Amino acid sequence: MLKIKELVRKIPVFPFDGPSKLVYNVFVIFSALAGTIITSYRLTFKLYDFDAIYWIITIVYLLDIPYTFNQSVKKGLKIHSDRRSIARLYLRSWFPVDVIACIPFTWLFYVTSLWSPSSSIGVGAVLDIIMVTKLMKMVKISKVSAIFNDIRETLSVSPALMRLVTFGFWFVTVVHLMACGWVLIGASETSRPYFDQYLRSVYWCVTTIATIGYGDYTPNHDSNGQIIYTIVVMIFGVGMYGYIIGNVATLIANIDVARANYQAKMEEINDFLRTRRVPGPLQSRVRNYYAYLWETQKSVSSISITEELPHTLSMEISLFLNQAILEKVSLFKNANEIFIREIVQLLRPNVFLPDDYIIRQGEYGDCMYFLSNGDVEVLVNGVRVASLGQGSPFGETALIQGEKRMASIRALSYCDVYKLSKADFDALRGRYPDFDAQVKKVVEERLKDTQEKTQK
Repeated sequence: MLKIKELVRKIPVFPFDGPSKLVYNVFVIFSALAGTIITSYRLTFKLYDFDAIYWIITIVYLLDIPYTFNQSVKKGLKIHSDRRSIARLYLRSWFPVDVIACIPFTWLFYVTSLWSPSSSIGVGAVLDIIMVTKLMKMVKISKVSAIFNDIRETLSVSPALMRLVTFGFWFVTVVHLMACGWVLIGASETSRPYFDQYLRSVYWCVTTIATIGYGDYTPNHDSNGQIIYTIVVMIFGVGMYGYIIGNVATLIANIDVARANYQAKMEEINDFLRTRRVPGPLQSRVRNYYAYLWETQKSVSSISITEELPHTLSMEISLFLNQAILEKVSLFKNANEIFIREIVQLLRPNVFLPDDYIIRQGEYGDCMYFLSNGDVEVLVNGVRVASLGQGSPFGETALIQGEKRMASIRALSYCDVYKLSKADFDALRGRYPDFDAQVKKVVEERLKDTQEKTQK
């Protein structure tokens, strides 16, 4: 007993939101669908085979139980990772369904009936009981909705896409079951082989649900049962058709919400530029700006999501988003964690188009910049004296000396820069002497290089 407990403790508890969970959930969904389709198909044509397919489905359902006992569970906002809590939650939820689906009741009853040939139960009754026990395997599909919800809550999957996938799953299931019902009420061509009957039943079901109804397969006019069944399928088809027309187009459009927002934003911008009669070249620059934002950030929103988050979450997001600039700028590479956490809250992203002047010579400096992406050139009296690449700081000289800008900075390409205001810059220099010393060093080197180049 102790060895079993030790062995159980060595088995890891699988995370509820890891990639393995996604693969496992997809596997269970397909298993449940396959089990339902195969079982209902065999019940429809009274096939009582205990072949490899039957045992594969049974084994898959059986393995689902120990896996679930070793899988962490998210209940509300709380994550349960200890096996006692996992077992308690599982026993109160899907454990009975999983047990019923995995036990081979059909095989057990069949074997028992063979061992008791003197039983008073007739052959017909035995076959009917086998049919009932086979139905128990189909209860597994009731767990599919919970699995889809689990995928939607634990993974970053588009809700619209999940609704579309869920709709497709249940549509396939319902069409199959209705086709089987068409066979069971005797409306199929019984002279044909089983699969041919099933295929033509699916064909009838799809044409009826889709409200196409070619009329080549129709119910027997002398059978009230077939007439009633057709009416039910038609009513279902009308509802399904209305759902498709009313929702699927919206679901597909909402799969890429960001693109839909971008297109709506561009329509608003184009309308504004047209009604205000903005000159054509300026209109092109405005459109190019938003196109660049879309290509690089997949967003055109001016409101940062981090502004709505709590301070701790906002800090973690800012550190992640600004990781590239923190790695590129030499001033930040040897800085301590406290300084990094403070400066990422002060940096403000900006975008400049080719030929835009980021800084103009002679203006008073109220900020400095850090170049994240793109290239810029340094102009003194209209003459190019230097070029700067990714990770370069610029504009700090005027802040330190308290004078006008000594040079212009012009974008050579689309440039992503981070802006630091003078007030925040002075506060950082006062609180972090190492940062102040590095900035002064950069300023001295810049002034020296500029003087040498202008003298030449």
